[in-house]
Amino acid sequence: MKTNLFLVVLSILLLTSAFAMTEEVNVDLLKQNMMQSADNLTTYAYKRTAESKVVYSNESLKKDFRAVKTTNGKLDLISQAGSWNAQLKDNSNVEVLSWDGYFLNGSEYWKEGKEWTKFAVNDSEEVLEDYNELPGQVALIDYSNMQIVGTDIIDGQEYYKLVGSPKEPVFNGFIGMQLIAAYFPSPFPMPDELKGGNLDINSTDLINNSNIILTAWVSEKDSLLKRLDINSNLSITPEILNITSENFRIQTYINESTTYKDFGSPMKISLPKEAPKNMSSRLEGTDWRWAVFGSLRP
Repeated sequence: MKTNLFLVVLSILLLTSAFAMTEEVNVDLLKQNMMQSADNLTTYAYKRTAESKVVYSNESLKKDFRAVKTTNGKLDLISQAGSWNAQLKDNSNVEVLSWDGYFLNGSEYWKEGKEWTKFAVNDSEEVLEDYNELPGQVALIDYSNMQIVGTDIIDGQEYYKLVGSPKEPVFNGFIGMQLIAAYFPSPFPMPDELKGGNLDINSTDLINNSNIILTAWVSEKDSLLKRLDINSNLSITPEILNITSENFRIQTYINESTTYKDFGSPMKISLPKEAPKNMSSRLEGTDWRWAVFGSLRP
């Protein structure tokens, strides 16, 4: 009995000390350190997995769209080079779309399926910023209401675990993109207010029928972002949109997880041997299925 009591007391003390440690960490200071670490990056790699589900229903119909997107990327800021490979699996027809992007020697190249495209780059720094996506993820965390909820050990290293939600302007932007994307494969017509860009989200009930949760793991050692999960959902009806329409409901869910690694490691970034010397001009448009993840660009 004494042994069991000792273990109970020890467990309480350990939990209390862990809680005190997370309380002592200043979230704002941690965010500042994250921004500095992101600005001092030289190289890194990342992998992202995102799952999307959209359910459409009314009195006589129920239809859903499901897709999974995986992206692998790497960046070398010293050599000003980057690359990514993205695959989108449309589970409704078991079709796989594949895109690759490369930024090398001031030029950008995309491969969609088997077709190659060379871009005319007017601003190399701006394109490189697109490939260097980690600072943007850190900025998202910085502009969110985050709390440190504990610590986790990943690959033998300790990380702070943060949970929160974007602040209002960013939250509204996410919801607006998710709303528009939900109508791309929709069997229901897009409202005229949305087509004309006259729908004011603040005049709707979308915010009260949506949710975005961010979960981040940040290194205790150097404040580098190790992983970021974004989970969002949104419900859409004529009443929620404050429009006059036949009854319907659209429910969207997006679960995305990005893991970063190989900070400061050598990166080999080059065009595949099969890339043609003469490529077509920039492609127009993109497959609408990319848009369900909130962005027209992989």
